[in-house]
Amino acid sequence: MTPLIVIGLLAGLPIVLLILLRSNAAVVFLALCTGSVVQQFLGSDTAKIFNASISGNNSTTASGVQLALLLLPALLTAVFLRKSVNGAKMLFNIIPAVSTGVVTALLAVPLLSPGLRYSITGTAVWIGLEQFQAVIVGAAVFMSLLILWSSHLKGSFGKHKKH
Repeated sequence: MTPLIVIGLLAGLPIVLLILLRSNAAVVFLALCTGSVVQQFLGSDTAKIFNASISGNNSTTASGVQLALLLLPALLTAVFLRKSVNGAKMLFNIIPAVSTGVVTALLAVPLLSPGLRYSITGTAVWIGLEQFQAVIVGAAVFMSLLILWSSHLKGSFGKHKKH
């Protein structure tokens, strides 16, 4: 599989999934961030335990375990929040969906098997993504939080209870 197709799949599949399931992409993005933290702190130990249980030392298995730890919280969140966005809100959901897809690629590529990772990181597309990763992640966090805050603030203004 060519490196550009892998990058396209890693970024495109989350976008398509979020749009088709109509899940709240801002919450899924934050679940992806949670998966990144889980993978960072538990990934190598979990991979060692998994490799010991199948009596082998396979880097592909370790990559698979770490990718599962990264992606599982976001995938479960997308499934549990299906149909949580509809109507005009779907337009505002596209920006965090694209952000989630791009950040998924940025987080997943370093966890791929060494051969595939090497072929991807040598492409001009990946070098461009890596060059702007701080801006991409910062904008994604800002947009997701802004959407979450605005969705909760709408209900609190103008509703004054009489005691």
